[in-house]
Amino acid sequence: MKNILKSILVLLCGVCAFTACDEDRDSNPTLQKPTTFKLNTPAYAAQSIDLEHSDSLHFTWSQPDYGFPAAAQYQIQFSMTDTYTVSTDEATADETGSLTADYMIADNVFTTCIGNVEAESVAKGLVQIAGWTEDEVPATQKVYARVMSVLASDTIYSNSVEFNVIPYYIELKDADPEIWYLIGGCIGDGAWTNSADAVGTSMIPMFTKEGVEYDSKTGQGEIEYIGYFPADAAFKIIKTLGSWDYGFCGGDAAGTTSYRDGGDDPGNITLPSAGYYKITVDTKNITCTIEEYSGTPSVYSSMFLPGDHNNWDQTAAMTAVETVSGAENHIWKADVTFTGTGGFKFTDTSTWWGGYAFPYGTASTSGGNIPYTEGSYQVFFNDINGAYYFFSK
Repeated sequence: MKNILKSILVLLCGVCAFTACDEDRDSNPTLQKPTTFKLNTPAYAAQSIDLEHSDSLHFTWSQPDYGFPAAAQYQIQFSMTDTYTVSTDEATADETGSLTADYMIADNVFTTCIGNVEAESVAKGLVQIAGWTEDEVPATQKVYARVMSVLASDTIYSNSVEFNVIPYYIELKDADPEIWYLIGGCIGDGAWTNSADAVGTSMIPMFTKEGVEYDSKTGQGEIEYIGYFPADAAFKIIKTLGSWDYGFCGGDAAGTTSYRDGGDDPGNITLPSAGYYKITVDTKNITCTIEEYSGTPSVYSSMFLPGDHNNWDQTAAMTAVETVSGAENHIWKADVTFTGTGGFKFTDTSTWWGGYAFPYGTASTSGGNIPYTEGSYQVFFNDINGAYYFFSK
Protein backbone atom coordinates (compact mmCIF):
# COMPACT_ATOMS: atom_id res chain seq x y z
CA MET A 1 0.00 0.00 0.00
CA LYS A 2 2.80 2.36 0.92
CA ASN A 3 4.52 1.68 -2.39
CA ILE A 4 1.27 2.42 -4.26
CA LEU A 5 0.90 5.74 -2.42
CA LYS A 6 4.51 6.67 -3.20
CA SER A 7 3.97 5.89 -6.87
CA ILE A 8 0.84 8.04 -6.97
CA LEU A 9 2.68 10.92 -5.31
CA VAL A 10 5.59 10.69 -7.76
CA LEU A 11 3.12 10.65 -10.67
CA LEU A 12 1.28 13.68 -9.31
CA CYS A 13 4.55 15.60 -8.81
CA GLY A 14 5.56 14.85 -12.37
CA VAL A 15 2.22 16.07 -13.69
CA CYS A 16 2.57 19.25 -11.63
CA ALA A 17 6.11 19.79 -12.90
CA PHE A 18 5.06 19.43 -16.54
CA THR A 19 2.08 21.74 -15.90
CA ALA A 20 4.35 24.35 -14.27
CA CYS A 21 6.75 24.22 -17.21
CA ASP A 22 3.85 24.65 -19.63
CA GLU A 23 2.65 27.64 -17.62
CA ASP A 24 6.18 29.17 -17.63
CA ARG A 25 6.35 28.83 -21.40
CA ASP A 26 2.93 30.42 -21.75
CA SER A 27 3.95 33.37 -19.53
CA ASN A 28 7.36 34.02 -21.12
CA PRO A 29 7.06 37.42 -22.85
CA THR A 30 7.87 37.87 -26.50
CA LEU A 31 9.93 40.91 -27.48
CA GLN A 32 7.94 43.10 -29.80
CA LYS A 33 9.50 45.65 -32.13
CA PRO A 34 7.58 48.94 -31.98
CA THR A 35 8.39 51.67 -34.49
CA THR A 36 7.63 54.67 -32.30
CA PHE A 37 6.27 55.78 -28.93
CA LYS A 38 4.73 58.90 -27.40
CA LEU A 39 6.56 61.93 -26.00
CA ASN A 40 4.11 64.01 -23.98
CA THR A 41 3.76 67.71 -24.71
CA PRO A 42 5.32 69.59 -21.76
CA ALA A 43 3.12 71.84 -19.68
CA TYR A 44 5.42 74.78 -20.49
CA ALA A 45 4.90 74.39 -24.27
CA ALA A 46 2.37 77.25 -24.23
CA GLN A 47 4.96 79.76 -23.03
CA SER A 48 8.52 80.80 -23.87
CA ILE A 49 11.14 79.23 -21.59
CA ASP A 50 13.94 81.58 -20.56
CA LEU A 51 16.94 79.26 -20.88
CA GLU A 52 19.37 81.61 -19.14
CA HIS A 53 17.25 81.75 -16.00
CA SER A 54 15.98 78.16 -15.96
CA ASP A 55 17.65 75.15 -14.42
CA SER A 56 16.27 72.42 -16.65
CA LEU A 57 13.56 71.33 -19.07
CA HIS A 58 11.26 68.52 -17.88
CA PHE A 59 10.00 65.74 -20.17
CA THR A 60 7.87 62.61 -19.79
CA TRP A 61 7.06 59.86 -22.27
CA SER A 62 5.42 56.47 -22.51
CA GLN A 63 7.47 53.31 -22.67
CA PRO A 64 7.63 51.80 -26.16
CA ASP A 65 5.45 48.71 -26.51
CA TYR A 66 8.19 46.10 -26.28
CA GLY A 67 5.68 43.59 -24.90
CA PHE A 68 6.98 43.80 -21.35
CA PRO A 69 8.64 46.39 -19.05
CA ALA A 70 11.99 46.56 -20.86
CA ALA A 71 15.15 48.24 -19.55
CA ALA A 72 15.61 50.63 -22.46
CA GLN A 73 17.89 53.66 -22.42
CA TYR A 74 16.56 57.04 -23.50
CA GLN A 75 18.14 60.29 -24.73
CA ILE A 76 16.46 63.51 -25.79
CA GLN A 77 17.24 65.28 -29.06
CA PHE A 78 16.60 68.93 -29.95
CA SER A 79 16.23 70.63 -33.34
CA MET A 80 15.16 74.03 -34.64
CA THR A 81 13.74 72.62 -37.88
CA ASP A 82 12.32 69.26 -36.75
CA THR A 83 14.97 67.51 -38.85
CA TYR A 84 17.49 65.07 -37.40
CA THR A 85 20.14 64.42 -40.04
CA VAL A 86 23.49 65.51 -38.59
CA SER A 87 24.10 65.89 -34.85
CA THR A 88 26.37 68.51 -33.31
CA ASP A 89 28.69 65.69 -32.21
CA GLU A 90 28.97 64.39 -35.78
CA ALA A 91 29.60 67.88 -37.16
CA THR A 92 32.30 68.55 -34.56
CA ALA A 93 34.05 65.26 -35.31
CA ASP A 94 33.99 65.89 -39.08
CA GLU A 95 37.53 66.94 -40.00
CA THR A 96 36.49 67.93 -43.51
CA GLY A 97 34.12 70.61 -42.24
CA SER A 98 31.48 69.58 -44.75
CA LEU A 99 28.83 68.50 -42.23
CA THR A 100 26.38 71.01 -40.81
CA ALA A 101 24.48 70.09 -37.65
CA ASP A 102 20.70 70.33 -37.55
CA TYR A 103 20.12 68.75 -34.11
CA MET A 104 21.80 68.06 -30.77
CA ILE A 105 21.65 65.06 -28.43
CA ALA A 106 21.57 65.87 -24.71
CA ASP A 107 24.22 64.02 -22.71
CA ASN A 108 21.72 62.75 -20.13
CA VAL A 109 20.88 59.04 -20.38
CA PHE A 110 17.62 57.95 -18.71
CA THR A 111 16.36 54.49 -17.79
CA THR A 112 12.84 55.57 -16.82
CA CYS A 113 10.22 57.49 -18.78
CA ILE A 114 10.95 60.82 -17.17
CA GLY A 115 13.92 63.17 -17.43
CA ASN A 116 15.30 66.66 -17.03
CA VAL A 117 17.77 68.25 -19.44
CA GLU A 118 19.91 71.18 -18.29
CA ALA A 119 18.73 74.45 -19.83
CA GLU A 120 22.34 75.52 -20.35
CA SER A 121 22.99 72.39 -22.41
CA VAL A 122 20.04 73.20 -24.69
CA ALA A 123 21.20 76.82 -25.06
CA LYS A 124 24.70 75.70 -26.03
CA GLY A 125 23.32 73.21 -28.54
CA LEU A 126 21.21 75.89 -30.21
CA VAL A 127 24.26 78.14 -30.62
CA GLN A 128 26.14 75.21 -32.16
CA ILE A 129 23.33 74.44 -34.60
CA ALA A 130 22.55 78.02 -35.60
CA GLY A 131 26.10 79.38 -35.52
CA TRP A 132 24.90 82.60 -33.89
CA THR A 133 27.31 85.33 -32.90
CA GLU A 134 26.60 87.21 -29.68
CA ASP A 135 24.66 89.89 -31.59
CA GLU A 136 22.61 87.42 -33.65
CA VAL A 137 20.74 85.52 -30.94
CA PRO A 138 16.98 85.97 -31.56
CA ALA A 139 14.50 87.08 -28.90
CA THR A 140 12.65 83.77 -29.14
CA GLN A 141 13.27 80.50 -30.94
CA LYS A 142 10.99 77.60 -31.84
CA VAL A 143 12.46 74.27 -30.74
CA TYR A 144 11.45 70.66 -31.38
CA ALA A 145 12.29 67.72 -29.14
CA ARG A 146 12.03 63.97 -29.52
CA VAL A 147 13.20 60.98 -27.49
CA MET A 148 15.45 58.19 -28.72
CA SER A 149 14.97 54.72 -27.19
CA VAL A 150 17.68 52.07 -27.45
CA LEU A 151 17.09 48.42 -26.51
CA ALA A 152 19.35 45.54 -27.58
CA SER A 153 20.94 47.69 -30.31
CA ASP A 154 17.49 48.53 -31.70
CA THR A 155 16.80 52.28 -31.89
CA ILE A 156 13.41 53.93 -32.31
CA TYR A 157 12.19 57.51 -31.94
CA SER A 158 9.18 59.20 -30.42
CA ASN A 159 7.04 61.89 -31.98
CA SER A 160 8.33 65.47 -31.85
CA VAL A 161 6.90 68.13 -29.57
CA GLU A 162 7.18 71.84 -30.22
CA PHE A 163 7.83 74.66 -27.77
CA ASN A 164 9.43 78.11 -27.65
CA VAL A 165 12.52 79.24 -25.77
CA ILE A 166 14.32 82.49 -25.08
CA PRO A 167 17.89 81.59 -26.07
CA TYR A 168 21.11 83.29 -25.04
CA TYR A 169 24.68 83.32 -26.27
CA ILE A 170 27.23 80.84 -24.93
CA GLU A 171 30.81 81.00 -26.15
CA LEU A 172 31.64 77.65 -27.69
CA LYS A 173 34.90 76.08 -26.57
CA ASP A 174 36.32 72.66 -25.91
CA ALA A 175 35.70 71.16 -22.50
CA ASP A 176 38.50 71.55 -19.98
CA PRO A 177 40.45 68.35 -19.22
CA GLU A 178 38.78 66.21 -16.57
CA ILE A 179 41.00 66.38 -13.49
CA TRP A 180 41.04 63.85 -10.63
CA TYR A 181 42.60 64.38 -7.19
CA LEU A 182 45.03 62.62 -4.85
CA ILE A 183 44.02 62.52 -1.19
CA GLY A 184 45.39 60.67 1.82
CA GLY A 185 47.61 60.55 4.85
CA CYS A 186 50.66 61.44 2.75
CA ILE A 187 48.96 64.19 0.74
CA GLY A 188 48.95 67.83 1.88
CA ASP A 189 47.93 68.09 5.53
CA GLY A 190 46.91 64.43 5.59
CA ALA A 191 43.41 65.28 6.82
CA TRP A 192 41.47 63.27 4.19
CA THR A 193 39.15 66.25 3.60
CA ASN A 194 37.61 65.90 0.12
CA SER A 195 35.52 69.08 -0.14
CA ALA A 196 36.22 71.58 -2.92
CA ASP A 197 37.79 74.10 -0.54
CA ALA A 198 40.40 71.49 0.49
CA VAL A 199 42.10 71.44 -2.90
CA GLY A 200 45.69 72.43 -2.21
CA THR A 201 45.54 71.53 1.48
CA SER A 202 44.21 67.96 1.76
CA MET A 203 44.11 67.21 -1.97
CA ILE A 204 46.48 67.63 -4.89
CA PRO A 205 45.10 67.82 -8.44
CA MET A 206 46.63 65.62 -11.10
CA PHE A 207 48.00 67.31 -14.23
CA THR A 208 47.54 67.11 -17.98
CA LYS A 209 50.15 65.29 -20.05
CA GLU A 210 52.19 66.86 -22.80
CA GLY A 211 51.06 65.71 -26.24
CA VAL A 212 47.77 64.18 -25.09
CA GLU A 213 44.53 65.20 -26.82
CA TYR A 214 41.47 65.51 -24.60
CA ASP A 215 37.89 64.83 -25.68
CA SER A 216 36.52 68.19 -26.79
CA LYS A 217 33.11 67.42 -25.30
CA THR A 218 33.91 65.53 -22.08
CA GLY A 219 37.50 66.57 -21.38
CA GLN A 220 38.44 62.94 -20.81
CA GLY A 221 41.93 61.64 -21.51
CA GLU A 222 45.18 60.76 -19.73
CA ILE A 223 46.30 62.78 -16.70
CA GLU A 224 49.29 62.12 -14.45
CA TYR A 225 51.04 62.93 -11.20
CA ILE A 226 54.76 62.60 -10.48
CA GLY A 227 55.92 62.95 -6.89
CA TYR A 228 57.68 61.52 -3.89
CA PHE A 229 55.85 59.13 -1.56
CA PRO A 230 57.03 57.89 1.86
CA ALA A 231 57.20 54.19 2.73
CA ASP A 232 53.95 54.30 4.67
CA ALA A 233 52.01 56.11 1.93
CA ALA A 234 48.25 55.52 1.99
CA PHE A 235 46.03 57.45 -0.39
CA LYS A 236 43.17 57.38 -2.90
CA ILE A 237 42.44 59.09 -6.22
CA ILE A 238 38.95 60.59 -6.30
CA LYS A 239 37.01 61.60 -9.37
CA THR A 240 34.53 64.09 -7.91
CA LEU A 241 35.19 66.65 -5.22
CA GLY A 242 33.08 65.93 -2.15
CA SER A 243 32.44 62.27 -3.02
CA TRP A 244 34.22 59.04 -2.07
CA ASP A 245 32.04 56.84 -4.30
CA TYR A 246 34.04 57.01 -7.52
CA GLY A 247 37.78 56.80 -8.00
CA PHE A 248 40.80 54.55 -7.59
CA CYS A 249 41.46 52.75 -4.34
CA GLY A 250 43.86 50.02 -3.28
CA GLY A 251 44.30 46.80 -5.27
CA ASP A 252 45.41 43.31 -4.34
CA ALA A 253 49.01 44.34 -3.72
CA ALA A 254 51.14 47.42 -3.08
CA GLY A 255 51.39 49.57 -6.19
CA THR A 256 48.10 48.31 -7.66
CA THR A 257 44.65 49.88 -7.74
CA SER A 258 40.99 48.99 -8.06
CA TYR A 259 38.20 51.25 -9.29
CA ARG A 260 35.42 52.10 -6.88
CA ASP A 261 32.25 52.47 -8.93
CA GLY A 262 29.83 53.53 -6.23
CA GLY A 263 30.27 50.34 -4.19
CA ASP A 264 32.07 49.51 -0.96
CA ASP A 265 35.46 51.01 -0.18
CA PRO A 266 38.23 48.62 -1.35
CA GLY A 267 40.80 50.33 0.90
CA ASN A 268 43.73 52.68 0.33
CA ILE A 269 46.45 52.60 -2.31
CA THR A 270 49.84 51.65 -0.88
CA LEU A 271 53.30 51.50 -2.43
CA PRO A 272 56.07 48.90 -2.11
CA SER A 273 58.69 51.38 -0.86
CA ALA A 274 59.50 55.05 -0.47
CA GLY A 275 60.49 56.92 -3.59
CA TYR A 276 59.34 58.80 -6.65
CA TYR A 277 56.38 57.42 -8.60
CA LYS A 278 54.47 58.35 -11.73
CA ILE A 279 50.72 57.78 -11.56
CA THR A 280 48.74 57.83 -14.82
CA VAL A 281 44.94 57.85 -14.95
CA ASP A 282 42.98 57.45 -18.17
CA THR A 283 39.69 59.17 -17.34
CA LYS A 284 38.04 57.91 -20.53
CA ASN A 285 38.85 54.21 -20.24
CA ILE A 286 38.98 54.29 -16.40
CA THR A 287 42.44 52.81 -15.93
CA CYS A 288 45.25 53.63 -13.51
CA THR A 289 48.91 52.66 -13.63
CA ILE A 290 51.58 53.28 -11.00
CA GLU A 291 55.26 52.96 -11.85
CA GLU A 292 58.52 54.02 -10.27
CA TYR A 293 59.92 57.27 -11.63
CA SER A 294 63.51 56.82 -12.72
CA GLY A 295 64.63 60.44 -12.57
CA THR A 296 66.35 62.21 -9.67
CA PRO A 297 64.47 65.49 -9.33
CA SER A 298 66.01 68.60 -7.83
CA VAL A 299 64.43 69.83 -4.60
CA TYR A 300 63.67 73.56 -4.48
CA SER A 301 63.26 75.56 -1.30
CA SER A 302 61.03 78.23 -2.90
CA MET A 303 59.14 79.02 -6.07
CA PHE A 304 57.80 82.26 -7.58
CA LEU A 305 55.37 83.35 -10.30
CA PRO A 306 56.77 86.57 -11.79
CA GLY A 307 55.31 88.15 -14.89
CA ASP A 308 53.72 91.20 -16.46
CA HIS A 309 50.94 91.02 -13.84
CA ASN A 310 53.36 91.95 -11.00
CA ASN A 311 56.22 93.65 -12.87
CA TRP A 312 58.21 90.38 -12.69
CA ASP A 313 58.41 90.53 -8.92
CA GLN A 314 60.36 87.62 -7.37
CA THR A 315 59.56 88.24 -3.72
CA ALA A 316 56.02 86.86 -3.38
CA ALA A 317 56.65 83.12 -3.06
CA MET A 318 54.24 80.38 -4.08
CA THR A 319 53.14 78.03 -1.29
CA ALA A 320 54.60 74.54 -1.03
CA VAL A 321 51.86 71.91 -0.90
CA GLU A 322 53.90 69.95 1.61
CA THR A 323 53.27 66.30 2.28
CA VAL A 324 53.60 64.60 5.64
CA SER A 325 55.65 61.61 6.79
CA GLY A 326 58.89 62.90 5.32
CA ALA A 327 57.81 63.22 1.70
CA GLU A 328 59.71 65.80 -0.35
CA ASN A 329 57.76 68.71 -1.85
CA HIS A 330 57.52 69.34 -5.58
CA ILE A 331 54.03 70.84 -5.83
CA TRP A 332 53.49 74.58 -5.52
CA LYS A 333 50.32 76.65 -5.47
CA ALA A 334 49.31 80.31 -5.56
CA ASP A 335 46.29 82.54 -6.02
CA VAL A 336 46.78 85.04 -8.81
CA THR A 337 44.75 87.65 -10.68
CA PHE A 338 45.66 88.59 -14.23
CA THR A 339 44.38 91.79 -15.83
CA GLY A 340 44.68 92.54 -19.49
CA THR A 341 47.19 90.46 -21.42
CA GLY A 342 50.77 89.50 -20.75
CA GLY A 343 53.07 86.64 -19.87
CA PHE A 344 54.74 84.96 -16.91
CA LYS A 345 57.16 82.20 -15.89
CA PHE A 346 57.80 79.95 -12.90
CA THR A 347 61.17 80.33 -11.15
CA ASP A 348 63.13 79.64 -8.00
CA THR A 349 65.14 82.76 -9.07
CA SER A 350 67.87 80.68 -10.71
CA THR A 351 65.95 78.22 -12.89
CA TRP A 352 63.14 79.55 -15.08
CA TRP A 353 60.28 77.53 -16.60
CA GLY A 354 58.31 78.90 -19.57
CA GLY A 355 55.86 77.61 -22.16
CA TYR A 356 53.14 78.50 -24.63
CA ALA A 357 49.80 77.09 -23.35
CA PHE A 358 47.22 78.47 -20.93
CA PRO A 359 45.46 77.68 -18.61
CA TYR A 360 47.24 74.30 -18.47
CA GLY A 361 50.31 72.80 -20.03
CA THR A 362 53.90 71.71 -19.44
CA ALA A 363 56.63 74.29 -18.91
CA SER A 364 60.31 73.77 -19.68
CA THR A 365 63.55 75.59 -18.96
CA SER A 366 63.79 76.51 -22.65
CA GLY A 367 60.25 77.88 -22.95
CA GLY A 368 59.32 81.51 -23.47
CA ASN A 369 56.83 83.57 -21.50
CA ILE A 370 53.55 81.75 -20.92
CA PRO A 371 50.69 83.98 -22.17
CA TYR A 372 47.83 84.46 -19.72
CA THR A 373 44.14 85.29 -20.00
CA GLU A 374 42.49 87.85 -17.76
CA GLY A 375 40.88 86.38 -14.64
CA SER A 376 41.41 85.12 -11.10
CA TYR A 377 42.94 81.69 -10.67
CA GLN A 378 44.35 79.11 -8.29
CA VAL A 379 47.47 77.70 -9.93
CA PHE A 380 49.36 74.46 -9.25
CA PHE A 381 52.87 73.76 -10.55
CA ASN A 382 54.91 70.54 -10.46
CA ASP A 383 58.63 71.34 -10.61
CA ILE A 384 59.58 67.76 -11.58
CA ASN A 385 58.09 67.77 -15.07
CA GLY A 386 56.94 71.41 -15.33
CA ALA A 387 53.22 70.58 -15.44
CA TYR A 388 50.88 73.42 -14.41
CA TYR A 389 47.16 74.09 -14.25
CA PHE A 390 45.30 77.37 -13.61
CA PHE A 391 41.82 76.73 -12.14
CA SER A 392 39.35 79.62 -12.50
CA LYS A 393 38.11 80.98 -9.18
